[in-house]
Amino acid sequence: MAHRNREKRAAKKARDEARGQDIYVDDYDEDEEDFYDEEDDEDYEPRRRRGPHPAIIAAIVTVVIVLLGFWGVDKVYQTMLEPVDPSSDTEWTIKIPEGSSTAAIATILRQNNLLRDGLIMGRLSEYVFRDHSKRMEYDGLFKYGEFTLRKSMSVDEMMQEIMSGIVAANTKTFTIPEGYNINQIARVLDQNGIVSEMDFFDEIQNGVFDFGFLADAPLGFDRLEGFLYPETYEVYADATAHDVILKMLSQFDALFKLEYYERAEQMGMTVREIVTMASIVEKESVVADERPIMAGVFYNRIAQGIRLESCATIQFILGEPKEFLTNADTQIESPFNTYLHEGLPPGPICSPRIASIQAALFPTEHDYIFFVLSPDLDGSHRFSSDYNEFLANKDAYYAAVEGR
Repeated sequence: MAHRNREKRAAKKARDEARGQDIYVDDYDEDEEDFYDEEDDEDYEPRRRRGPHPAIIAAIVTVVIVLLGFWGVDKVYQTMLEPVDPSSDTEWTIKIPEGSSTAAIATILRQNNLLRDGLIMGRLSEYVFRDHSKRMEYDGLFKYGEFTLRKSMSVDEMMQEIMSGIVAANTKTFTIPEGYNINQIARVLDQNGIVSEMDFFDEIQNGVFDFGFLADAPLGFDRLEGFLYPETYEVYADATAHDVILKMLSQFDALFKLEYYERAEQMGMTVREIVTMASIVEKESVVADERPIMAGVFYNRIAQGIRLESCATIQFILGEPKEFLTNADTQIESPFNTYLHEGLPPGPICSPRIASIQAALFPTEHDYIFFVLSPDLDGSHRFSSDYNEFLANKDAYYAAVEGR
């Protein structure tokens, strides 16, 4: 290295002399440590940064790719919102069942070629429909019925049509009052021209309905008693007995929340037992605030081994309601006769409203074991834990009835 340095200094000295510069003085001491002066090397080119740091470049590239990705995704998303065929005037009539979710509506539209279809594009089009509906806060606003749509309509236009659409005229409406039993429900359906009693009873006994709350339902006529939720319904004019029953069971399923199943389990009861209690409360209570109190009375009687002695269960056995029951009525042999048998009857005696179900699930805690109609004759009751007090309340009620 030292030899090479001396040659370079000599060459540099010669060049300087040729240029008329001062004589180059070599004061290098060969005894000193060898060194290499980069500046003395004419071939040396200092390394310079020719642009931004590689990390900066990588970051910029990443940002550009992400932005392009977002642009691409947004482009696809917007494409999915556009008409499938802007030039098509063909009209498509679709049927959206009552209670259909946004996802179900998206599937119906795709199956009718009103959204883009295909293995991947079909799923993507349904996702965009659901996501757009959620963003626009349309969920829950879509109507059911028959709608006439076109491929030239955008997703927004179809959504507006379904939200503002009028339910098709070929529907029928019927109302099941709270506390009606299966026989009464069958009569309502038949009288309103919905389905015949014969078809209804056949489906009650033989129809297949996949609901968790029917897991322990017995075979036969009474298996759906209590679960045909009382409500006003609108069905298609050509609805079958299965369609009607399914709609009513679906309404019960929608109202009987997961927490109610958990509560029933905490109480050591099945859903059927809860509905059975609720059905008795439904028939015994007129005043809304009394339902949890009434449920508490019946639970207290069960806990103490006292028969429920519910007049409502006797009315159920009779089939047709009577204004006043006789002692003979209370002696009719039937598993539903709570004057003869302890505990709950084998099943519900009517279709209770949700308030009665809630009362059965969350009864008022008290020590009452008796109740009788109030002498005010307004449908309210007087509750008591003492038998003598109960007798006094009973006498007061009958006196009021006789004196009116």
